[in-house]
Amino acid sequence: MVRQALTLVGNGPDCHLPLPDDPDLAPHHARLEARGTGVYLCSLCPDRPVRRNDEAVRTEIRLNHGDRLAFGQTLVEFQDIIAPHRRLRPSHGLLQPTTLLVAAAIVILELALLAFLVDWPRRLIRPETEAEDLARVEEVRAVLAAEKAAETGTVATAGAASVAVLPGTAPGPAAGTGTNASAGPPSPTVDMLAQADFTPADTNFALIEPPPISAADPAIAAAQRTLAEASAAAQFADYGRAFRLLNQIHQTTPAFLPAHVEHARLLEARGNLDEAYRRWSVVLGLAAQGSPFRAQAVRERERLAELQELQSRLPQTPGRAELDDRTRQVRIATPRLQKMTADEDVAEMRVLDAELELAPDAKLFKNAAIQLFVTFYDVDQNGDVRPTRALVPTSPIALGQAFADRRSVPLHATYVVPRGLREQEFRETGRRTEFYGYALHVFAGQILQDAAAKPKKLLDLPIHVPTPDRAP
Repeated sequence: MVRQALTLVGNGPDCHLPLPDDPDLAPHHARLEARGTGVYLCSLCPDRPVRRNDEAVRTEIRLNHGDRLAFGQTLVEFQDIIAPHRRLRPSHGLLQPTTLLVAAAIVILELALLAFLVDWPRRLIRPETEAEDLARVEEVRAVLAAEKAAETGTVATAGAASVAVLPGTAPGPAAGTGTNASAGPPSPTVDMLAQADFTPADTNFALIEPPPISAADPAIAAAQRTLAEASAAAQFADYGRAFRLLNQIHQTTPAFLPAHVEHARLLEARGNLDEAYRRWSVVLGLAAQGSPFRAQAVRERERLAELQELQSRLPQTPGRAELDDRTRQVRIATPRLQKMTADEDVAEMRVLDAELELAPDAKLFKNAAIQLFVTFYDVDQNGDVRPTRALVPTSPIALGQAFADRRSVPLHATYVVPRGLREQEFRETGRRTEFYGYALHVFAGQILQDAAAKPKKLLDLPIHVPTPDRAP
């Protein structure tokens, strides 16, 4: 019977279960709400309550299978239908063949290892074999050294053919050996090099002398490393850690301007335009005359001032037909509303998650100021819909140049009802209210780009902007 989170019963046209032919029903007579623990019934008309099993329902109750409900003159039987389990024929699947293949592979691997262990002494290198190989290497090396000495006319000492000898530093031949690598007399070049007497060049020197390091460089390097950590934290939406790291840089290195620039960028991305403007003012005060940081601070302050002035104007909501015909370059994608668990301080909490996406062919909004209007609505027992008095984000949400360096921006908005708020509303207005829905409107400058609502008829209402002298 109930397959959605909230079902209104009554003779009103906006009810999910309308019963217009029953004169004993109110426009909103009762509410059925499906939760994780079952379906709950709440009577919305105290003078004509719903009857369950011939008993009047005064408070919210949980329905059981087979309950008989009387909505005015209409009788309904509640059935909690659970699909029967289907008995399936057992199947072995691929588990047994896979197990057999793995076992066979293990057996083959063990047999190969045993075969290697049986014949392992023959596969080792014996000491005498290694000595023969080393002697053969020395013979080949001596032959190559003799050939090289014959080609260049230099003297090669026996047993040290692989040692390079600098000209003028080679010792004379050992007594009694008289070994010469060249059969003929030495060439004039060899004789000159043999008689030369000079000190060998010292190669132990640095090719590049590093510049001296000033006392400020270690502090700047530490600030750069901390700034990189803050930027990485912001990329993963850990804004609390990013702001803590940036404040740490401001304390240790107050004149490090890149940290102030990143701080201003993050503040604007979070919608805090006033703090971003003040941070650019700090950059303006620290930067020297003619520096690029000073010119950037002047430009950003002017842009933020224009953006704040732009947000003070109330955009007009076009009709739904005009919105459908509009070429939307910024779109609201996949809005999701979740109801969270209540606790001792919060009677009701809902979280709205969505994504703002730039259209693939959008080219005009790289530097456009984006602002988002988020409005949650409540409904009373008479069916009147109005903006909620619960704790919600301040609207509009200023996103600044959100699409300057990205194609999508996440959106999070909360709807929180503190305990005691509903009772206070009832004492002040004499009406009981409950959550009804939400509406989203995204603007680029003064141009409406997209809108979404649940229920969709909330799009017909004008955009709600709270004023300082009026509670939402």
